[in-house]
Amino acid sequence: MPVYNFKKMRAVPTAPELIDIVLMRTQRKTPTVVHPGYKLTRIRSFYMRKIRFTQQTIQDRLTVILTEFPRLNDIHPFYADLCNTLYDRDHYKLALGQINTARSLVDGIARDMLRMVKYGDSLYRCKCLKRAALGRMCTILKRQKSALAYLEQVRKHMS
Repeated sequence: MPVYNFKKMRAVPTAPELIDIVLMRTQRKTPTVVHPGYKLTRIRSFYMRKIRFTQQTIQDRLTVILTEFPRLNDIHPFYADLCNTLYDRDHYKLALGQINTARSLVDGIARDMLRMVKYGDSLYRCKCLKRAALGRMCTILKRQKSALAYLEQVRKHMS
């Protein structure tokens, strides 16, 4: 049975904070200017890189949240019973499941939008597809507001 250190769990950001983190990181770490004179392949790769980077950042953040929270079946029975008493095992598992589902939905959106950008026929179309992809990813994160808030409350109580 693994020994679990609850003190090392990082704070879970709220949904708006997570969106800000992801979009600011995408803005900082990827190129920001594309000119109409560029070849279409370069324009496509520019926008595909933005979508991929945003998807990877979201996946990394959500994976950190999922891996830092213990699985109730793997920790000591005392802590499992304590969590069940204080924070209802079903609600806890449901919140983690929602985060996991959001992660896979973001992957699906990125895959679909990358496929569409790959065949975009103009700068404007590629830009609109990128904007739609980032908007849909952020909407999924926005819907995780209650799950993220609940997990932060559990983390505060555990540590």
